Amino acid sequence: MRDLAQKQLLIDFCGGIDDAIALAYALQAPDTKVVGVICSDTDAGRGISLAQKVIDWAKPGYEIDIVAGEQRPLFASLSGNTARVDESSAGVRLLLEKAQEAEGELTLVTLGRLTTLAKAVAAEPMLAKQLKRVVIQGGAIRVPGDVTAIAEANMHADPEAASFVLAAGLPLLMVPMDATYKLTMTNEQAQAVVSIARDTGMIHVDWQPDATDLRLSAWGAMIAALDPSVIATQQMKLTIDCTSTLSRGAVLADLRAKPSVGRDMDVCVRIETEKQYLWLQAALEQEGNRR
Repeated sequence: MRDLAQKQLLIDFCGGIDDAIALAYALQAPDTKVVGVICSDTDAGRGISLAQKVIDWAKPGYEIDIVAGEQRPLFASLSGNTARVDESSAGVRLLLEKAQEAEGELTLVTLGRLTTLAKAVAAEPMLAKQLKRVVIQGGAIRVPGDVTAIAEANMHADPEAASFVLAAGLPLLMVPMDATYKLTMTNEQAQAVVSIARDTGMIHVDWQPDATDLRLSAWGAMIAALDPSVIATQQMKLTIDCTSTLSRGAVLADLRAKPSVGRDMDVCVRIETEKQYLWLQAALEQEGNRR
């Protein structure tokens, strides 16, 4: 029988150290059960392997489904002007299955592009009523993007999927770079994270980062999903640019006094992270004592 006191969490994961930290945080969060991980990466095998290693490290005490999500953007060019929408992945099927099982209590956190979610919505128009919350890591509104001057990676990777998701009536919370760009590590913490990742086989490269190399945007989105008391939100009207060469993938917000253009959406504008940093430091110290 499902424990109604537990948060039911499904994570759309795309790999990388930041996503690994976010997944570890969710697995160790009290009153939270991760019911599945969807790896919507261009290399699903890499994402699945990393997710499994994080789960093995965290030892949650229960089995977690890990499947591949969409590998290509919603409309992937094949040749010339030809485009198609691929058949649904195992990730789409898992999302629909878990949403139905959770009976309105499932929170979905997306840490990559929104292709898998877009195809799930297309397959099940009632999905908006089956999900409790969808927390999206992505977008840059008042700050520069990380792919272009105005576009963030997750929105830029599949803007058509992002635009479709915004129009689908889902209970959305966007966590843009504006809210997470101040989430940083000390150089000592960054070195400790990479050392753990190497020792556990999460990464295999000879990489010596400083704190600026480890973005914590995914962790910020997970904090927003699991502890709404530490975030501030603002409702904005948003549009995803899918047409302009210069601004493709940009999140355009109508910030006028009386906004009228775009879809209404809750946007995280600030995250208080004092106690979350205590978790990070404790996790690093605990792992340091094991080794």
